[in-house]
Amino acid sequence: MRILAVETSCDDTAVALLDGCSAIAERVYSQEVHSKHGGVVPELASRSHMKILPELVREVLLAGGVGYGDIEVFAATAGPGLTGSLLVGLAWSKAVAWAAGKPFLGINHLAAHLYIHYGQKRRVIFPAAALLVSGGHTSLFRMNSWQEILLLGSTRDDAAGEAFDKTAKLTGLGYPGGAALDLAADSGRAENCSLPSPMADPSLPEFSFSGLKTAAKLLWEKGVDRSDLAASFRETVVHLLISKLMYQCGKIGAKSVLAAGGVTANSLLRKVLREECATRNLELFLPDKEHSTDNALMVGRAAAAILERNPQASSPLSCNAFARWSGTSLSPVGCP
Repeated sequence: MRILAVETSCDDTAVALLDGCSAIAERVYSQEVHSKHGGVVPELASRSHMKILPELVREVLLAGGVGYGDIEVFAATAGPGLTGSLLVGLAWSKAVAWAAGKPFLGINHLAAHLYIHYGQKRRVIFPAAALLVSGGHTSLFRMNSWQEILLLGSTRDDAAGEAFDKTAKLTGLGYPGGAALDLAADSGRAENCSLPSPMADPSLPEFSFSGLKTAAKLLWEKGVDRSDLAASFRETVVHLLISKLMYQCGKIGAKSVLAAGGVTANSLLRKVLREECATRNLELFLPDKEHSTDNALMVGRAAAAILERNPQASSPLSCNAFARWSGTSLSPVGCP
């Protein structure tokens, strides 16, 4: 089944053409205009999506050797995310689906991140513990199956990705600066800077990074070495994420660990995850770095999973964007 998937939840415009769960062609355009503003400007993001999306679709269809008439299902992220950005991809996909007389599926962005691991040769063994860690979200889930994904806890304030980016910006590494901070940390000595570990109890499946950002700011103002601060900050965040994830693995008797979201590109997080999972004989599912950040392949795979369970599934054209997700059970269906 050919699926055309669109992702416009924040500042990346992404399109993918899939045959089931397999990618035929995909493109991602990362908006650079926000770097000079030190953060994502919603109005600029949505305008850029409007300009870039049609061209990306044309490139993907050309690369895949198909036309609109060959697409069987259109899918787009419905939320959570920036409402203006979401509306661009959502409205475009609904309009084309309606014009072509084909089904449309609105997809939950959080579930889509986890579904990047769906339909691959190496199968997830359940129960599984999942860490979703990105610029906007930091959450732990228990997965009893692909149909039963239960929220264990989330961040009470900032997401880990936001904390990395804001600290990078603070220390002059630019925005977005998560990757730059990761690189700077490689040449630093974490023991030269003492940072607190907020909500460090591993048994508590929740996070807090706001106070950690403030502590890093105070140290920076005292003149600490940038690389040392970066190393300490990275080590603190990674320890918090891994310790809580591993505790939940033991508590639920997990057989597999899934990690998803932009922060999974962090080199130390990837290294420690591999080490901890190997020690505990846990199957680890990590996205490649290309698919750790927002992409349309994950949206397409979430859509494919929905259609495998119900080939007649579709979302209403009244499906609207939503900025936040709240609930205890996560589904790939963003618009029932």
